[in-house]
Amino acid sequence: MAQTIEWMNSPEAKQQQAPPGPATVDERVLARRAREAKKAKATAVNEADRVSTDIGSPLVAPDGTPRTVPNLGRTVTMVGMVTNVDVNDGPHPKNIRGELGKAMNHWYTKTVAKDPLMRATDSSHAADKRNFLTTHTNATSKGVINPKKPDVIDPKALSKHIKKVAKHLGADLVGIAAANPAFMYASGSRYVQDGEANDKYQSMTPDALAKRFPFVIQTTVAWDHDTLQAHRHHIGDMSYHHTSMKNAMVMKALEGYIKEMGYTAIRGAVNPQGAGLAAGLGELGRNGMMISERFGSRIHMPDPILTDMPLIADGPIDLGVEDFCKICRKCANNCPTNSISFGPKVIYNGIQKYKINWLTCYKIRPYVADHYGSCLTCIAVCPFTKPDAWWRRVGGKILKTTPIKARPLVVRALKWIDDTFWGEFPSRRVKFMGYDTGLKVGEHNCTDPSCTANHKEPQKIIEGDVGFYAPIKKQTDAFVKRG
Repeated sequence: MAQTIEWMNSPEAKQQQAPPGPATVDERVLARRAREAKKAKATAVNEADRVSTDIGSPLVAPDGTPRTVPNLGRTVTMVGMVTNVDVNDGPHPKNIRGELGKAMNHWYTKTVAKDPLMRATDSSHAADKRNFLTTHTNATSKGVINPKKPDVIDPKALSKHIKKVAKHLGADLVGIAAANPAFMYASGSRYVQDGEANDKYQSMTPDALAKRFPFVIQTTVAWDHDTLQAHRHHIGDMSYHHTSMKNAMVMKALEGYIKEMGYTAIRGAVNPQGAGLAAGLGELGRNGMMISERFGSRIHMPDPILTDMPLIADGPIDLGVEDFCKICRKCANNCPTNSISFGPKVIYNGIQKYKINWLTCYKIRPYVADHYGSCLTCIAVCPFTKPDAWWRRVGGKILKTTPIKARPLVVRALKWIDDTFWGEFPSRRVKFMGYDTGLKVGEHNCTDPSCTANHKEPQKIIEGDVGFYAPIKKQTDAFVKRG
């Protein structure tokens, strides 16, 4: 469902100042939202159709500035005032400052990964960050914008073109969202997963940024499905981290292309999940991850590009995630730290969604560092996370084309199929470049009968197709209260 930025880019809107008294809302905005809400309900894509203008309403910013409510689909609904988040309040910055305890701070800032491939793909645990690829790409100077801007006659054609460019550069999925201050970071706050972000617009408020730069381009690169099956293992870590590096290169190249076209490209100003939902790349699952149509939960959501390039925005999609997550709970059943809720959605910062306990999810890492860095179990066990094969697409099409009221029956049938053929706890043994999840990390396996090497570790021959998973309940009990 395409969206366009209407009055927000008009001369009247640009001249509008925040009212000193009670906030007012333009009648054209209310009329447009009423039309979109009516259409959305008919197509099973939900948008809040509220018209309240009181402070605390989703239509109003904390400073009283009128806002439009972004359409984020069925899985996420804005129900109250959203306070823009400062990126310095995120897990990694807090950990670096030592706010999460000595064990966490030491693990993140002082430990070096034992595996060389991990050291080359994860900057936080590299022996020398100069060996980490994106350290160099982000140390380069910020490129200037080409002063020769081409005339754009057809924004729709330009939107198709920029998506083709992104995919040519390596992106698996590309979407365009209408910029909205609700999913901007706080004023002056920038976050880039692959480096530092500095731009001359950091003093602008989220509302001013959304008006000045009306579109957000979000791309993603899918993780390899086979290596991801080695969740809670270094093989899964590599699947996660090397894909993050690919994403960083794609976004850096796309940022440069947009500047060469004569337009601004700002990184680190927009929350990736909000932009991804609005751009239709997927829906938000119970596991707190974006679930896409082709790849399920196995996608990275890097910091998107905020731009003034004249484009046509995409809209949210309905894959049936809302209906599936109500019944499935497979991620919650398998979460080793009980960080995923079994209950209904909650309202957090004005947004109704499933919210994970990020602190318990994060704090397990120092205790299992010998086995893995990132758990990834909730992603690997998600029934949507399957190979992009014809049978997966058939199942997805059946679900999303079924009327909403009839979907619970379809969900239970698909869940039964998933549990039967993939297991309630998928634990497939993965062999990759000499790594073997059938062995405990640190042990070695030699299957060559003619081998005469004197192995330091005792030889272990492991039969079967089940991977080894470190027993973590004991470590988890150090900081998780089980109810």
